[in-house]
Amino acid sequence: MEQKKETIVRIIAEYMDKEESEISTSKTFTEIGLDSLDIMELVMQIEEELDCKIELSQELNTIDKLAEYIENK
Repeated sequence: MEQKKETIVRIIAEYMDKEESEISTSKTFTEIGLDSLDIMELVMQIEEELDCKIELSQELNTIDKLAEYIENK
């Protein structure tokens, strides 16, 4: 799961033009500065890079939860 989490952090950091160390995996996507459009664009990138399908829900609101969801699919 750590590798998936690192990949998600890298994708989000690149998208936001931030350092990976600035991205908290336990804060909600809104708390790290993403809006719903950003999240949809990032989900598409993550799906492509990790070769998975993500069905977004209110519960998948942090990088930690998203990585766990992808790992358990």
